[in-house]
Amino acid sequence: MLRRARGASLDSPAMFRSWRAEEALERKEQIRRKGREICSEHVKHQTHPITEVRRHHKLASDEANHLDAYSECRSVIGDGECFYRSFIFSYLEQVLDRQDTHEEQRLLDVVDMVNLHHAALRCDYSEFSRVNRVRWDYSEFSRVSRAFKNLIEKVMRWKSHGRWKGMESTSSYRKEELLEFFSEYDTTQDIFIFLRLVVAVEICWHHEEYEPLIPGLSRNYNLEDWCFQRVTPARRFTDHVMMVALARALEIPLRVERVRGGYDPDIYTVPGVPRPRVTLLYSANHYEIIYPRVPPAENSSHQASQIEHAADEGSSQQTSQREHPGDESSSE
Repeated sequence: MLRRARGASLDSPAMFRSWRAEEALERKEQIRRKGREICSEHVKHQTHPITEVRRHHKLASDEANHLDAYSECRSVIGDGECFYRSFIFSYLEQVLDRQDTHEEQRLLDVVDMVNLHHAALRCDYSEFSRVNRVRWDYSEFSRVSRAFKNLIEKVMRWKSHGRWKGMESTSSYRKEELLEFFSEYDTTQDIFIFLRLVVAVEICWHHEEYEPLIPGLSRNYNLEDWCFQRVTPARRFTDHVMMVALARALEIPLRVERVRGGYDPDIYTVPGVPRPRVTLLYSANHYEIIYPRVPPAENSSHQASQIEHAADEGSSQQTSQREHPGDESSSE
């Protein structure tokens, strides 16, 4: 069985145990998150300033220094899928802002690799018992994998259609389509099932790396058992090991800030590769999206590029209208 090379090493088991200890305390203290407002929209359409995060959590000035690097936060519904929802929405939101489709093609190739790994694991495990055959059921994996690919293909279509709407509305059109897709369980449920299965495949495929990080494994309770009890069921809590596995499997840089800091926020990095980086905020078993501040020089350069692009489009549209003066009236 072929194993792909790994780009970065996992952190020490001690660090994972430390994460788990804090997560256990937070779960115990705030299991129901009483009093916390949960947004009715699955992904909040409007972002809010990062200062509201500080105010909501009553952070002292020295507790919030690590949040100075961020400008806004986007809330998501707290239904047990907040990590997977925040992760994939944040990633696709950045992909939509890119003019090319290189990242979409890269991700589709990665999904194909995950499919191969799932098929190989199915062959390895299914010979042992009927339970294993059910766990690695190919029909369900094929269905949710296809749903995920359809979403990536939708993103490419939104980008293509948006180009015809003019510079001012292109970005808002793409964002509206993405928000609409993530507004219903009917459209997102298979996406979350797929991402959880990706985590299980990644962990089982590279079992020698993940086994030392998961306490309680034994001959009667192996890594596969752990994955299908802790990872794949819907609305189960996502811990540090699972976050690492998803980011590695999809090769998407991930940074998770804690409200009060205290830990290295870089979950997975891809040095030297210009790729969208997902940045999330974690507090009380809940994940939300945060947006890094844009450096002033980069922001002014981006605005200049937008103005120049809009002027070019306006000029080409005027030329087109002079050449085809009847097109606009006939389309109306």
